[in-house]
Amino acid sequence: MKKAENEKSLKNAEDFVQLYLCKKDQEKKLWSDLPQELLDLVVKHLRDTESRITFRSICRSWRSSPPIYRPLPFPTLLDSPCLLTLGGSKCRIYHPLYNGPYQMDIPALLGVRIRYSKNGWLLLSSDKGDDRSVFFFHPFNMTKIELPCLPFAIETMTFSTPPTDDDCFVIGIPFLAREFCIIRRGEESWRIFPFTVMIPDDIQLLSNCNPILYEGMCYCLCQVPVVAVFDPNERRWRITYPIRFPKALLYKLVHNYLVEGNGKLFAVFEVKDYEPCIHVFSLNLDTMKWDAVKNLGNQMLYVSLGSSFLEMAVKRGMRNKIYLPNVQDNKCVIYSLKTNECRSFFSNYFTRISTHGKEHYNCTWIKPALVTLDEDLKW
Repeated sequence: MKKAENEKSLKNAEDFVQLYLCKKDQEKKLWSDLPQELLDLVVKHLRDTESRITFRSICRSWRSSPPIYRPLPFPTLLDSPCLLTLGGSKCRIYHPLYNGPYQMDIPALLGVRIRYSKNGWLLLSSDKGDDRSVFFFHPFNMTKIELPCLPFAIETMTFSTPPTDDDCFVIGIPFLAREFCIIRRGEESWRIFPFTVMIPDDIQLLSNCNPILYEGMCYCLCQVPVVAVFDPNERRWRITYPIRFPKALLYKLVHNYLVEGNGKLFAVFEVKDYEPCIHVFSLNLDTMKWDAVKNLGNQMLYVSLGSSFLEMAVKRGMRNKIYLPNVQDNKCVIYSLKTNECRSFFSNYFTRISTHGKEHYNCTWIKPALVTLDEDLKW
């Protein structure tokens, strides 16, 4: 009798489980089969970024719904960096969490090249033949600070602090890296210094990513995976330990970027036709050795030829990602270190073997900000 009751109880439990699983399958089906009109109505009521990201992660059918359109407001209203691109006199600004660019027509930026960006300031030089004019420009205040013309053609440049600071200085390095020029605020001309110790002959010349000024030293990423370092006061190059970048991938290398953040230096390499398409390393400044980076935690990297930096994530869905200087369908392209995929928020685009999208060369990631300037400010 007791055995029969146990068997009946077990049968009822099994039936309950099957019924529960059936209901769960039906619920999943109902969620995935919601009509597009209803999904559009839901989307209109999602005001914050995290809700929009969660919405698209529910199921495949929700993820394939039409992109959510979020027009970009004036950039200084944003709390995270934007990608600023120049083309002619047009300045276009993209943000990872918004659709389409914010566009400004700035005649002063016609025919210029972005050299470096920091603290909301752009360092620009003329892109017209022998014209070696160079100046600072603040795109959100439309403020221009002229510098003396460069003494020779420069491959790469950087500056220490905003040009409004008394201790601001600018460094320029030519392609062969046999000398450098420097100018400090208050000086009327560039000073030229030859290097007393050169980069070794077996090390290829500097890459076109920006040097990094950190604790009085200038770090430059070379075309081969090593970093060359010099002290502007001593004028001697020295080389760090090689980055453990696979030699077989050197011919696939597209771009490399050098980043400083939280007391570390990061090197980011982009390769084509290979998975993963992004490789990240960090330099231990005590041992001068490089380690591979697989997780950024609650941080994110912004990389471009104009400027690269490390930031804390302001939204949960933005962390552990690398924000690239690429745009796909008017949306920023983002690389996830977790999935090893390039994606953009609120779209179906993704790739594993190449970054794709439109790559902007005359561009920089920039932190939108307004500054108050002294009317009598002079360089």
